[in-house]
Amino acid sequence: MSSWADRIACRLRNRLLHGCAASAPAVGIWLSAFIAVLPTVSFADGGTIRASKQDATHQVTVFTDPTPLRAGQVDVSVFVQDAGTGQPILGNRVDIEIASRGLPSEEIRLEATSAAASNKLFQAASFNLPHAGWWTFTVSVHRPHDSMRLQFELEAADPLPNWRSLWPWFCWPFFVIALFAMSAFSRRAPAPRNRAERRVRNAAHHSEV
Repeated sequence: MSSWADRIACRLRNRLLHGCAASAPAVGIWLSAFIAVLPTVSFADGGTIRASKQDATHQVTVFTDPTPLRAGQVDVSVFVQDAGTGQPILGNRVDIEIASRGLPSEEIRLEATSAAASNKLFQAASFNLPHAGWWTFTVSVHRPHDSMRLQFELEAADPLPNWRSLWPWFCWPFFVIALFAMSAFSRRAPAPRNRAERRVRNAAHHSEV
């Protein structure tokens, strides 16, 4: 997901948790449902780990999104680290090649950059996967004297129908409204136990009088 959507989701989550502390169980249930209906891309620059490789100097990890992989918009993120310290390494050129199995001529070539990643410690590229089927991904990290290469295969499913990919964005406001309504009700309505205790106290007072 884009960074602006990440920020909106984060602000909503913090606001809801802060404003509805009095009804923690309800917050937990509704917030979980709210997060669950958001598209998979919502909370990470990366997605699912697909390959990882380490040598004497570098550790490279490759992520793809969405999960499961589908034809349509796909993000590939690459995280390059120092093998010894684990610190992120930026500045190496990262090339990505995606080829259809059985159709070598159908190939997509991209350069992953930090500018395309919402998390600037990653290098990412976004592209349109034209159809379902098996695809071979090759990621090459170019260093001053050599290159580090990772290769893996993934099967892409058919794209989701438009209504299935868009409905969460139309529905989430109703979850927020319901959450605030539940919170307001829980603050205004006394608990049944408190009502019972109040009636007992009132009855005792009248009997004393």
